[in-house]
Amino acid sequence: MWLLLLFSGQLLAVVEFGVNTETRLKNWKLSDGALSLELIQRLPDQTRAFFQARGFSKTIANNIGTQCVLQAIGKNTASRIQGHSVSYDLHDWRMLVDGNDRGIKLKQKWDSEWTDSDISKAARVAFRWATFPTQQSFEAGGDYNWGMISFGLPPGSVFDLQLVWRQDNIVKTQWIKQIECPADR
Repeated sequence: MWLLLLFSGQLLAVVEFGVNTETRLKNWKLSDGALSLELIQRLPDQTRAFFQARGFSKTIANNIGTQCVLQAIGKNTASRIQGHSVSYDLHDWRMLVDGNDRGIKLKQKWDSEWTDSDISKAARVAFRWATFPTQQSFEAGGDYNWGMISFGLPPGSVFDLQLVWRQDNIVKTQWIKQIECPADR
């Protein structure tokens, strides 16, 4: 595991990198003020199986699974006494891929690609609940959420991700460098 500490008179951010010894999946964790955000690799097979089990066709589940899906876990680590609020909007997050700036593939984009004959209503609900919310606020005292985020990149891609969030209505940003999309094994 490595740590990246950024200083400018005070501790600004900690980005930790790790590898699960059992699964060999990589993870990145940002800790800054009241925000904790962890991104964990998901193998394409994991994602394909998850969505097929929820009624998605093999073709659509494969398409989702091969679009660099990571598990995200967001949390407000401030105590209730501290009272800090944290919020984000995935529309603000940016990726740098091979020198090109782009946004991530949001759940609304996926949803708009499917017709009612492609995906059942129950499968759409499962998709919406399984994916990380596009916008959310976390209250102090340990409020959290988790879900999958699709970055819309092929397996094996590497990218930098700029996170943007608000703590107590102050906009904060931080890059997580060299995020790796898992290979399709």
